[in-house]
Amino acid sequence: MSQSQPKAESSKDLVDTLGDFLRAYYDDRDSGRTQIKELAQKYPSEQRSLEIDYDDIYRFDPELADDVLEQPKQMQRYFEEALRLYDLPIDVSLVQAHARIYNLPEEYTFYPGEFSPSKHLGDYRGIRGEITKTSDVYPKIEEAAFECQLCSTLNRVPQSEGDFQEPHECKGCERQGPFKVNFDQSEFVDAQKLRIKVPPELADGTGQKIDAFVEDDIAGDVTVSDRVVVSGIIHFEQETEGSKKQPKFDPYLEGHHIEIEQTDQQDLDVSSEERKRIQELANGAEGDPLDIAGQSLSTKVFGYDLEKKALVLAMTSGGQIQYEDGDTDRSTLNVFLIGDPGTGKSKLIDRAEDVGWRTVGVTSRRATGPGLTVSAEQDDFGDGDWSLEAGAFVKANGGTVCIDELDDMDSEVRSFMLEPMSKQKINASIAGEQATFETRASVIAAGNPKHGRFDPYEPIPEQFDFRSDLLSRFDLIFTVQDVPDEEGDRQLADHVLDVRDVAKRDKDDLDDGDDTAESIVDPEIFRKWIALAKQQPVPPFESQAVKEQLRESYLEIRKLYDVSENSPVPVTLRDLEGLVRIAETAAKFELSETITMRHAEIATEMAGRSMQDVGKNEDGEYDADIVETGQSKSQKKRRKLLASTINELEGEYGNGVPRERVIEAMTEDDDRWNADRLHSDMDSMLEDGVAIEPQTDHIRYLGRA
Repeated sequence: MSQSQPKAESSKDLVDTLGDFLRAYYDDRDSGRTQIKELAQKYPSEQRSLEIDYDDIYRFDPELADDVLEQPKQMQRYFEEALRLYDLPIDVSLVQAHARIYNLPEEYTFYPGEFSPSKHLGDYRGIRGEITKTSDVYPKIEEAAFECQLCSTLNRVPQSEGDFQEPHECKGCERQGPFKVNFDQSEFVDAQKLRIKVPPELADGTGQKIDAFVEDDIAGDVTVSDRVVVSGIIHFEQETEGSKKQPKFDPYLEGHHIEIEQTDQQDLDVSSEERKRIQELANGAEGDPLDIAGQSLSTKVFGYDLEKKALVLAMTSGGQIQYEDGDTDRSTLNVFLIGDPGTGKSKLIDRAEDVGWRTVGVTSRRATGPGLTVSAEQDDFGDGDWSLEAGAFVKANGGTVCIDELDDMDSEVRSFMLEPMSKQKINASIAGEQATFETRASVIAAGNPKHGRFDPYEPIPEQFDFRSDLLSRFDLIFTVQDVPDEEGDRQLADHVLDVRDVAKRDKDDLDDGDDTAESIVDPEIFRKWIALAKQQPVPPFESQAVKEQLRESYLEIRKLYDVSENSPVPVTLRDLEGLVRIAETAAKFELSETITMRHAEIATEMAGRSMQDVGKNEDGEYDADIVETGQSKSQKKRRKLLASTINELEGEYGNGVPRERVIEAMTEDDDRWNADRLHSDMDSMLEDGVAIEPQTDHIRYLGRA
């Protein structure tokens, strides 16, 4: 915080030393850094700053590096003076060029709210976070030219931070005005205000934000939702109430450098070599494209080949089918993994968030409805008006929302997912104004069954604790079960030990066959592959035969059972639409212009596995009602009869009907009903609040059968 002369050496010597540093590190075109000569060629129209890596300064002189952190204002002046005096081969003066220092050590880089501003006041620090608000780029006056209205003398007054400074008296007539600002003679610079917050997946409290002010060529570089590190100087601004100053100070950052770590903008920088490599992979150069993509998603998680491929397709999906009458169909693919703890499903969700294009992670326990959609908040950033803040689905528009532990999310919060998932947009209103936000995002989620672990004696669909209207929004639902199996357990144990061991070793020390922990596809290539595939238009069918293949797959299942009052409906039109979405996305991932028979077969295999996992009732029949309504047809019939039986027996007992008497009555004339199933149904009635237990092992039904 000391603002004394930098301890390294005197001013002139220090400028000379910094000149030596610039020549040593920023004069060689082959170094890979932005060079001073390159800056000179583009100055001032195309480039006005030299980016300087802090690590370079530290390697050159650790004391200079300390001065940068502790006395940044002075060091900035010295660096820029060294730039101005730099001997250039062309006739250019870098008189107003900026030296922007970045890449500070982690111990000097913080999230907002996770450091003490008073301990870092006046220091150069990095602030990491998400841009949640930006002002328009505005002209900031640096030197105001005041024209005296009596004698027309121009009085120039430099403007610093704080209040607008006017002349005390005219230099010409020595009178105290009046003055007016001569804008043509004044000096302005572009400026912008940014709000940096802790990213929502890391935030655990309020007040975790800081505003930054940036100027000149870095104003306008970022947009809302960008993840950044802004390096600059910590300052305080005193709060006021009316004209009265308060004893409270707000920290802010005078931003000197912006590093964009992650952006939601759709610009995709793919080199010709990368594009060629991706096309080779999509054409099968390393094997089946979807197989190698699934393997590359996570080398640590053993098995789950089909589930991994489904997640890759979900990240790839997107777009919309537009009909002539204005109606639309979504092309996003939603995938839900539900299963036992410790099976790796959470790791797969994390990996999808890491490698996917424009992914937004949601922390289930802390999620709120507005946090998923949009929220209204009073804007202390600008003029104090109310504004709408984008939630996870809006931020992920064009990408993927990744949700782990969906069962930990409050059921009321989960209900906020329905509109953005089905309509692909959110309608919101504030102060009488209507706003519509696009939410064309796929959803990848993982969760546990209602008892935490699957009960082997209870039908799997009855162990879901999710509303049917939410489940039906998922195109693919897979169960992930932890079932002891000697051979499978041995393979899993070997895999875990191998990948952990390989990850700790240098590649030079590995045997030729020791590649267990290596992805087939480089993570950055993988991410760009997904991004390129997402941008492919939704493809048509290659031929009538492909359409017939999907049609026959659908019809074969539709006609499984005789049409009768007791027969379940195995699949619905919603399942056919999901089948087509899978085929469309498989084609996009392979950068194919059409949906081929191969893509139809991929869709049939995935949809069939999903139906095997969650689409069968307790009698082993396919039943679409399980997902569509939350209960199988036989389950609904049994529970209706159970409720009726309890009501009929109520007259024989004064304080609820004994459970055993209910089971006895249910099984007298129908041996299909199992006592364990009936006990489970009565437990569900209690959990759903439609029945009570007035005394131990007794039940009273509160509704009407």
